[in-house]
Amino acid sequence: MSTPYPSQQQKKKGGNEPWRNKERHYCAICNAWMGSDRQSILLHENGKKHREAVEADLKKRRDDKAKKEKDQSDLEKVFAQVNAAAAGSGGGGGGGGGGRKPWEQPTSSYVAAIPSNSLVGSRPPNQHQHQQQQQQHKPKVQNRDIKPAKASSCFTQIPTETKTVPDVNAGHYNIEGTSYLDGSIYAPILEEGMPIQLWVGDPNASDGEKRDLRSFNYWKIALLAKVVKKRKSGNEQEVSSCHVSYLQNSDDDDETLKSNVSPSRIRLVLGSDPLLPSTLEEAHLALLGGEQTIQVDDNNADGIVDENTGLSTWSTTAIRKVSSHYEQNQERKRKREHEKELAEYKEKKEKEIKARMMEEAKYANAHDSALGAYDVWSSATSAVEGKTAAYKGVDINKETKVEVADTAKSLSKGMGSVAFKKKKVKKKSIRRTSADDE
Repeated sequence: MSTPYPSQQQKKKGGNEPWRNKERHYCAICNAWMGSDRQSILLHENGKKHREAVEADLKKRRDDKAKKEKDQSDLEKVFAQVNAAAAGSGGGGGGGGGGRKPWEQPTSSYVAAIPSNSLVGSRPPNQHQHQQQQQQHKPKVQNRDIKPAKASSCFTQIPTETKTVPDVNAGHYNIEGTSYLDGSIYAPILEEGMPIQLWVGDPNASDGEKRDLRSFNYWKIALLAKVVKKRKSGNEQEVSSCHVSYLQNSDDDDETLKSNVSPSRIRLVLGSDPLLPSTLEEAHLALLGGEQTIQVDDNNADGIVDENTGLSTWSTTAIRKVSSHYEQNQERKRKREHEKELAEYKEKKEKEIKARMMEEAKYANAHDSALGAYDVWSSATSAVEGKTAAYKGVDINKETKVEVADTAKSLSKGMGSVAFKKKKVKKKSIRRTSADDE
C-alpha cells in the first residue's frame, strides 16, 4: 500500500517539492529574484540593466543629499539673519543688553518704578503719584543712546536689482508711413528666425545717415540665424551679437552668412512678421518682459467710508499691462525647446537600443564561429594560466613561426614541384574478347 507521504529516498532525490525552502537571492535595486549561486548573481550584477539601475540610484541619492544640505544651510542662514535682526532691534541700547540674546533682553515694566515695600498691603497710587513715577522713569529711557546693531546690516547690504525702464519715445522712427525699431535699443527681443534688415553700408555711419531715405539701398533683407548673448566682465549688462544670413544680390542663389553682427546694424520693420510686435506699445512691453505695472498715487482722493461696514470704496492702486504677442512668442519658444529635448531623448534611446542589440548579438553568436567570437563562460583563471580569457579564436596578432625565406629555399631546390603517380594496370581474369581464350 502506497503512503501519501514521500519516502526518505524520495526526499533525498527531491528538489522540486513545494515544502522545501530553497535559498534565493533578491536584488532590491532591480526588484528581481534569482538563484543564490555565485554564477547567477554575477550574471545579474554584470548585466547592463542592473548597472544602469545602480547608477541611477546612486545619482538620486547624491542629488537628495546635496539638496538636503543646501536646504539646511539656507535654513541656518535665515535663522542667523532673524537672530541678528532681533538682537539689533532689542539690544541696541544700554551697556549690558547688547550682548544678550533676543529672548534674554530686559523689558521695561511699570513695577520697576514702584518701591517693593509698597506692593503689599498698600493702596494703588493716585493720579498725582502716577505722574511722578512716570517722570522718574522717563529720564532713564531718554538717556539711553540707541544705536543700530551691526548685525542688522545683513538686510541693508542686500543689493536690489533696479530694472531700468526704457524710454517710450526712443528706439523707433518712421519713414514714409513705415515704423522701424532700432536694433541697438530692441536687442533683448531679437530671437532666432526673426526677419530683419541689415545695414551693409559704412560701419561707422551715424544714426542720421542710416535713417536717411537716400540710404535705403544699403539696407538688405536678412534672417537671424542665431543670437549670442554675453555678459560684460565686471558688469551685469548683456551684450548681444547676431549671426545673419542674407542675399548680397538679387540674382544670388546661395545665402551669405555674416557672423558677430552688432545690433546697431540691425533694424526691425514693425508688424512685418508674426514674430515681430505689431504696435509700439507691444514693442515697449516686450522690452519690459511682457508686462508693466504702473503705480497709481491715490492718497489725495477722499474715500467714502460706509457707516455700516466701516470699509471705504474701491480705489485703483496699480495698473498692470500685459502683451499677448510676447506671451505667444514665449509659448513658441517653449514649444521649440520641448521639441529639441524630445528629439535628443529619442536619439539617446535609439543609441541605447542599438548598443543593447549589439551586446545581445555578441553573446548570442558566441558559439557560431571559433574566429572572432567571445567566450562568455571564460574566467580570469584561464587568462592567468596563459589561455585566452574572452576570445576563443586564433590570435592573429602573434608572429608566425614559418618564415618566407625558408619557403623560398625549398621551392628553389625543386621540392616544391608536384607530381602525380600513375596507377599500375593489372591484368584481370575476366574474359572480355575472344583472344583472351587462346
